[in-house]
Amino acid sequence: MKPGFLSRVKLEASFWLGRRLPTCEEVLPVLSQSLERKLTLRERVTLRLHFLICVYCLRYLKQLRLMRASVRARSEQIETGDSAPAPALPEDARERLKRALERAKQ
Repeated sequence: MKPGFLSRVKLEASFWLGRRLPTCEEVLPVLSQSLERKLTLRERVTLRLHFLICVYCLRYLKQLRLMRASVRARSEQIETGDSAPAPALPEDARERLKRALERAKQ
């Protein structure tokens, strides 16, 4: 067997699968809906297969889950009154930012 044969087969298999699966644009609404409702078996299988060939959609789903968890945690802090005021920037950091913004305007 040639050394590159197996990698060539994997590449061809991913192209074959990619042509038969929904595009990323079609998958993104389903990813968003997956946070709100239980997906059907067909949708879950389709997503899993899509993730095999598209790491970007998988990253997007992970980011959606992180944002959702962050917002929920923050809203719970606000509801319970545990939220501390946001820390202010030190004066020297403010001055550096002002100078950098002024340089960027010029």
